[in-house]
Amino acid sequence: MEMPFSSSNDGFTLKSHPHQLLKEHLEGVTTIATEIYGSQNKSTERLEIIRKICMAHDFGKATSFFQEYLAYHEAKEKGEKREKDKHFGPNKNHSLLSALFAYWWLPEEYKLFGYLIVKRHHGSVKDARDEFNLTDDYSVIEEQIQDIKKYSQIELEKLYGLDLNEFFESINENNIRKIKKHFRKRWQSNKFSIEDTLDFNYFYSLLLTADKMQLIAESPKLPAQKPSWFVEKYKDHVRSKLLSKNEAIADSQIFQMRDKIFEEIKKELDLVDLNSEYFFSINVPTGSGKTFLAYYSALYLADKLEKLYGKESQVIYSLPYMSIIDQNYDELINIIKFNQGMDEPKDTEILKHHSLSEIKYESDEKEYKNYDARFCYDNWQSKIITTTFVQLFNTVFKLGKNSIAHRFHRLTNSIIILDEIQAVDEKYYPVIKEFFELLAKKYNTRFIFVTATMPLLVGTHELVPGKKTYFEKLNRIKICNHVHEEESLDDFKNILLEDIEDQDEKSILIVLNTIKSSKEIFEFLQENTDRTCLYLSTEIYPKARLEKINFIKNSPEKLVVVSTQLIEAGVDIDLDVVYRDFAPLSSINQTAGRANRNGVGREPGEVHVYRLKHEKTGSYFHNYIYPAFLTDITLDILGDKEEIQEKDIYFLNEAYANKIIEKVSHDISAEMLEHVMNFDFEKLRDSFELIKKDYAFKKDIIIEADPECSQIIEKLREIKKKGKVAKNPWEHNFEIKNLFRQLNRYRISINEKTYLTIRDDLHEIEGFDVEYLPMTQGTRQLYSEDRGIISNTPSIEIF
Repeated sequence: MEMPFSSSNDGFTLKSHPHQLLKEHLEGVTTIATEIYGSQNKSTERLEIIRKICMAHDFGKATSFFQEYLAYHEAKEKGEKREKDKHFGPNKNHSLLSALFAYWWLPEEYKLFGYLIVKRHHGSVKDARDEFNLTDDYSVIEEQIQDIKKYSQIELEKLYGLDLNEFFESINENNIRKIKKHFRKRWQSNKFSIEDTLDFNYFYSLLLTADKMQLIAESPKLPAQKPSWFVEKYKDHVRSKLLSKNEAIADSQIFQMRDKIFEEIKKELDLVDLNSEYFFSINVPTGSGKTFLAYYSALYLADKLEKLYGKESQVIYSLPYMSIIDQNYDELINIIKFNQGMDEPKDTEILKHHSLSEIKYESDEKEYKNYDARFCYDNWQSKIITTTFVQLFNTVFKLGKNSIAHRFHRLTNSIIILDEIQAVDEKYYPVIKEFFELLAKKYNTRFIFVTATMPLLVGTHELVPGKKTYFEKLNRIKICNHVHEEESLDDFKNILLEDIEDQDEKSILIVLNTIKSSKEIFEFLQENTDRTCLYLSTEIYPKARLEKINFIKNSPEKLVVVSTQLIEAGVDIDLDVVYRDFAPLSSINQTAGRANRNGVGREPGEVHVYRLKHEKTGSYFHNYIYPAFLTDITLDILGDKEEIQEKDIYFLNEAYANKIIEKVSHDISAEMLEHVMNFDFEKLRDSFELIKKDYAFKKDIIIEADPECSQIIEKLREIKKKGKVAKNPWEHNFEIKNLFRQLNRYRISINEKTYLTIRDDLHEIEGFDVEYLPMTQGTRQLYSEDRGIISNTPSIEIF
C-alpha cells in the first residue's frame, strides 16, 4: 500500500554517506535521473520505473549494521577512533537487500531489470544466471530485515510512503527461489533481445550517473552546441592562409575539389530527413578535408535534431588511434577559438577522452577537482567529445560494466562520427549493424561514417552524392603493383637503395608489416644513404612518435621515413613516393593517402606495393598481421594489373567491400548475439575486443626517456612511501591516476621474446607492478629514440 512521500527532513536520521541523510541522497539521485530522462525523451512512460529504481537502490542502508559502519568510518576520518580497524561482516552490505526491494516494488515487466541494476550499482553485472543464484545469502537478508523492523521501519515507511510489512513477508526462501524461476522462465521462453540489453544498460546508466552526480557539489551546466558555420568560417580562413603561402596550390585538382565537395555537402544536408534517416556517410578521397566536412555535418545535424525533437544533442567524434586524436582535437580547438575569441574552450564545450589525456574538468563556473573531475570527465559531460573507437565501442558493447556503463545514456540524441571506419575488424560488422540500428531507432542516435574506403557496414545516406566523380577525376597517385614478384628483405633493400639514390629530389615513405623488418630496413638505409632517415613504430614511445610526425609534416627537407602501419589512418603527412609491404586493399589505400595529398606537381606520386617474404621461415610478412581471407581477396582484385590509376581505386574498393561481405566470418557476431539472448553480460563484454590481443603476448613497459618521465616515476615512488596519510583516499587515487596518464606518453607494448631479452635491464616502480627501461645502463645503450629498443632478439615482432 502506497502513501504520500514526506517532503520534510524532520525526524529523519538514517544516513547514506557521512554528511548526508539517506532521504536526501535517494531523492537527489531520483531527481537527477528523472531530469536526464526527461531531457532526452518526449514520452514519460518509463519515468516511474526510473524513479522506483533510484529510490530503491540504497534501501538496504537503513540497517543498523550499515549505520554503525558509516559512523565508525566517519569518526575515524575525524581522528576520533584510534584503535585497530574494526571488522564489519556481510550484514552491513546493502545492495542485495535493496535489489530485492526493487524487485518487489517494480511492475512485472521491469522486476528482473531492477533487481540486476540495483544489485550491481557498486560493481559490474555478471552473467544473469550467476546473478540470480541467491540461496547462500538468505540468512544475511533475514538478519537485515529483522534489524530494520526493530530500528528503522517507521522512518523507511515515512520515506517511501509504503507499508513495508508486505515486502518483509515476501522475503523468504521460497519466494527468493521464485525470483530465480522467474528469470529462468523468461530466459527459456523467448530469451532476451538486443533491445532488452540496451534498455537495461540505459536504466543502469541513469542510476550510476545520478548516484555519482548527486555527490558532486555542483553539477556542470553544458552550454549550447556550436553552430556549423563556425567550421565553414574557419575553413575559409585556412584556405586563405594556404593561398597566401603558395598561390600555385589554387591550380591543384584536390584544392579545387575541396571547395566543390564542401558546397555539395551543404546542399545535401538540407535534404536530410531526420525522421526517417539515421545513417550517413562521407566517402571522399584522402586529402579532401574530411575533418571539416565531418564536423560541419555533425553540428548541422545536431542543430536540426534539436529543432525537430526539442532535445539537446551532443557530438561524439571517434577515431581508431590515439596518435591521431590530438591533431583532430587541436583542429576543433582552433575552430572554436577562431570564432569566439582566443580563450581556451572549457571542458563543457569540448572534451578529449582517451588513456593518455589528463583527467581534468572545468566549466565556466568552476574547476572541478579529484572525484568530481574524474566523474565529469569519464561521464562525457561535454557538448563535443573526441575519443577513440575503443572508448566508443566499449560504451556500446561493454554492457553492465560499472566503470563504463554510466555514460551509456550520453549516446541518446547524439551525432556519432566514426572517422576511418574501415579500421574496425570486419568480423564485428554484423553485430555492430544490429546494435547501431537499434540505437538509432530507439535512442534517436545518428551516425556519420567517414572514410576514403567505405565498407558496407550499413546502408547510408551519402552526403556527397557525386563522390564517384571526384574519385574518377583524381590523378595524384598511381599504384605500381609488384606483388607477383616475391621479394626477400635483402632484395627489397637493394631496390630501395637504388630508387632512393635515383630520386634524391623526392621524399620517401616505406611501410613494413612488422617491427623487426622495419628496423632492419631503417638501419640499412641509415648506414647506406646520406639522406635524413626517420623511423616510426609502436616501439617508439608515444611522445617521441608525435614529435616525429610533427617534424615530418613541417620539414622542408626531402626525408626518408620508415614506418609500420601505424602511419596509415589519419596521420596527416605528405610524401612523394611510397613503398608498401603487401596488405589488404584498405590498408594499401590508407598508405597511398600519405602520397602527394595536395596533388602538387605534374607527375602523380607513386605507391609501390611489394610482397615481402621472410628468408628463414619462407612466410610472407603479411601473414603475421592480417587475416588470410583479406589478403587473398586483395590478391584476387589486384590480379596482374601492373599499374592502377587513382581514378580506378574507387571501383576496386567497391569490389573489395562486396567480397568481404561475402566471405567475412559471422562466428564472433553470432556468439555475441547468443550472449545477448542469454543476458550473459560478462561473456558479452569478454567477447568484444576491438584491439586484437591474440596475435602475440604483449608486455607493457615504460621508457625512461627524459627528465620529465624520471620525475613522474619519482613522484609515484614518493606517493607510495607516504601512503594515504597526507591525503584523503579520493585525492590520493586521483593524483596517482593522473600521473599514470602522464606516464602513458612513455608506454610501449613489446613482444614476449623482446621482453625476456631486456628483462634484466628493467627497473620496477615499487608497489605499482610497473617496469621501466632506462635509456642507458652504464656505457651500454638500451633504447634509442631513432629506432626503439636495442636488442638482439631473433623474433619477428608484430607491430
